Amino acid sequence: MPLIPLSFLFSLLCLALIVRLGWPQPRRWLLQLLLLICAWQSLLVGIRFGYQQTWVATLQPLGAALIPPLCYLVLMLHARGPMGWRIVGHLALPLLVILAQWQALIALDGLIIIGYLGYGAAILLYLRRGENALQQVPLAESWLSYRLWCGLGALLIVCGFSELAIDLDYVLFAGSHAGALAAFGNVMVVVGVGLVLGRDRQQPEPEELPQPAIASEAVTEDDEHCFERINQRLRQDDLYLEPALNLARLARKVGIPARKVSQAINQQAGMNVSQYVNQLRIQQAALMLSNSDRPVTEVMLEAGFSTKSNFNREFLRVQGMSPSEWRKRQLGDL
Repeated sequence: MPLIPLSFLFSLLCLALIVRLGWPQPRRWLLQLLLLICAWQSLLVGIRFGYQQTWVATLQPLGAALIPPLCYLVLMLHARGPMGWRIVGHLALPLLVILAQWQALIALDGLIIIGYLGYGAAILLYLRRGENALQQVPLAESWLSYRLWCGLGALLIVCGFSELAIDLDYVLFAGSHAGALAAFGNVMVVVGVGLVLGRDRQQPEPEELPQPAIASEAVTEDDEHCFERINQRLRQDDLYLEPALNLARLARKVGIPARKVSQAINQQAGMNVSQYVNQLRIQQAALMLSNSDRPVTEVMLEAGFSTKSNFNREFLRVQGMSPSEWRKRQLGDL
């Protein structure tokens, strides 16, 4: 069965990602735990359905119950920073699954299905605000990170239906398709987690930012005034060029709640925070490309971008052409 060897392969890929993330740290262990559970589940799926080892079935439910809440918690870590004691509440699903294995086996599959569907929906619901929901993600990276997280939320829902299909397969076809369905669902989750965490592994550690001390009039001031304050602070010391700048840090620097910052920029500029800041960066990059012969990569880094793909995409969005084409056109107009 071709999907079974893939389970072993993706298990190794998860382990490789864990190694690349480095030694576990207080704010990184959650990501590595998620990858470890994914590797474990991939290994179990391969052993159970590739070698017909049915005893493995008793080990699978706990891992299946841990993956959805861990995905949600890692999103919260990336979006809002450490959750502290609130993380404990998300142990409910794994604990219920353990209890069901002992006392109510009939409810076991239903709990796992609800876990995948519920946490997948919770991820998509949290991301309904768009890229501004990812307050801890650098603004230059939020476009792709947002889409990857949406994809992972959708994959959890797909896996929930995959688990439902496995249950129906055992009822209707004696489990003849269960191996392929299990391998497919597991591979999809591992790929989604790998893409999200593999993309985010180079981002700075999420930090627990203190709440800004905000005067009461700052909360009620109109969007135009807030927008002026944001622009002033962005241009002060070239804050908008900092590669690690994110919405949470910008809100702290301005002294305005993050939601108010995103609202003011949306109302006054007609775009989200990352689009607006990246537009300022691209304008600066375009100026540097026009007035110097410095390499495009050097200009990209100085403008606050860390990857060429993001730089080229944003340059095309703002200027309507690639950086190289912009430079050629500017030289031709001289």
